[in-house]
Amino acid sequence: MSTGQGRTTRARLAALVASPVLAAGPLAAPPAAHAATVQQSYAYVHADQPLTLAYTPSAARNQNTSRSPNKVARIDVGRYQVWLPDVATKLGSSLGVAHVTAYGDAASYCSVEKLDRYGYVSPVTGEVFVFGITVWVRCFDTSGAPADSEFTASWASASGMAGGHSDFAYLTTSVPDHDHELPAETQFNSAGQVNKVRHVGVGRYTVYFQGLGSRQLPADADRGHVQVTARDDRGRRCKVLTFWVNDENTQVDVACHNAAGEPSDSRFSISYSRDTSLVWTPWGAYTRVSGGAVHPQWTYPAGSTSVTRGTGRDEGLFWVQTPMDGFMARGNVQVTAVGSGAHHCKVARWSPEKGVWVRCFTSRGDPIRNPFLVSFAL
Repeated sequence: MSTGQGRTTRARLAALVASPVLAAGPLAAPPAAHAATVQQSYAYVHADQPLTLAYTPSAARNQNTSRSPNKVARIDVGRYQVWLPDVATKLGSSLGVAHVTAYGDAASYCSVEKLDRYGYVSPVTGEVFVFGITVWVRCFDTSGAPADSEFTASWASASGMAGGHSDFAYLTTSVPDHDHELPAETQFNSAGQVNKVRHVGVGRYTVYFQGLGSRQLPADADRGHVQVTARDDRGRRCKVLTFWVNDENTQVDVACHNAAGEPSDSRFSISYSRDTSLVWTPWGAYTRVSGGAVHPQWTYPAGSTSVTRGTGRDEGLFWVQTPMDGFMARGNVQVTAVGSGAHHCKVARWSPEKGVWVRCFTSRGDPIRNPFLVSFAL
């Protein structure tokens, strides 16, 4: 993008009229999600105008703990900026974690290119003023070519040590091709421990969320939920091979592929949540869908989740319904495919009438039944 185009985009963003953030609604008061020692913020948005230069998405699906509305800018074909104002404004604080899922019926997919702060440097004093976080999003067609697409994006940041009923952790890898230590600003663990990642082969990784094991949990307790997003600008995508919980930690095997479906090293972001939403709020739902069944599952308020599989013309389409369906004119949905193949899944839509619609595709873009993880946050 040229300098002139960048100035035009920033000018249009600055001129957008701020709209109020919609409140969560008449939900019952939940138990405390985490202790007061934790500092936490989050934002999410449904970017539903893929050809518009700059706009403020609908307030119903546009949430930010700062109460300032998030904004979206189209930079180029398939390339977008999501502006999250008034969060992570302290230099050196956590950059948080971002996830993105393509939205709609086509076989497109999206990744997070990068995450950074935006602001202003005084030409007089050199003082840096940070205005918020920018999530750079890339979307592609099945060939790996840039493609305009609707998408849903979520962001969360936390610091400190929790002591509530839920578990929450995240990380973003720094390098794609070997084991490495993770910077503090790109990871969090509510048990107060350090997350680890191992590179175990081309496009294969094992993530360890230390201290978030099953030792202190009842035998029938939910084992949690995972979402993963490629951190890439070249058409790679990442998914969950499998994850399990042992006494000491939660381990997640991650697989990444290029557009052709071949294993390929990639950076990625991953989040783990148990009895809480993907942005560490108490209202939401998640489940793993496999073989027409849902397991494990969590929702607030408590209740059961069901799935219906499409057939014939609706092959590869799933309808996931939860006790949160009545609130699904709002909120945010993220989807991650599960399994060893190069298939990917996305959110087609979500609504109070039918819950969350998920579509899955092969690397060639053909509809297919495939296991997936789906998360709804309010």
